[in-house]
Amino acid sequence: MKKIYPVILTSILLSSSALFSLIITSNVYAGEASNSINQVNNSTSTQGFYAGIGYLESDVDTYKYPSLTYSAYDDEDDGITVFLGYDFNERFAIEAGYNDLGDTTATVTTPITANKQIKVTTFAGVLKTDPVAYNTVLFVKAGVAFINHDEQVVSGASTSEKTTNAFFGVGANYELPSGLVLRGLYEQYGKDNGQTDVNGSTSDQIDPSAISLSLIKRF
Repeated sequence: MKKIYPVILTSILLSSSALFSLIITSNVYAGEASNSINQVNNSTSTQGFYAGIGYLESDVDTYKYPSLTYSAYDDEDDGITVFLGYDFNERFAIEAGYNDLGDTTATVTTPITANKQIKVTTFAGVLKTDPVAYNTVLFVKAGVAFINHDEQVVSGASTSEKTTNAFFGVGANYELPSGLVLRGLYEQYGKDNGQTDVNGSTSDQIDPSAISLSLIKRF
């Protein structure tokens, strides 16, 4: 079931695009569709700040040692995302984000249990398309991710790993009638500097990603 988030997001985007395209073509007056597109262009062409908050589901993808037997393994959780950005125009923005990927755990039959907390801070540029359907804009983002990975072995040592990676994201914004924006987003943060050696003494390597649904308010 791992790494299915891009498939889920792609399905959502394609389904949404098809639905909204159907709405446009079913308008009695062609001018109504044109006005809807113009509304998106006008709302996204203004320079200014925006902020968002949302719910995310994460896949931390903790490294599994082939020589060990796992009696429990859960590297997926839910969390929150918050971000602040600035639109320079309808095509380009910059954005800073904070993502709490939640808590994960793994137990080997020794038995040893390790619990993890993962937080990711991002700084990125955002490139947006023309409206592809009714009130819908697609975008890509790329930049730098700072991964903070804390691991606690039950009745044992605690370790912390900090990693700086290049990262990317793909998503879609949908303009709501209220003036708010609904955003769906997938982000991949890359592997951290954790260990893949079973005899090592630091945190196990992770390769985190997240899919999120957020509300955005422009200022």
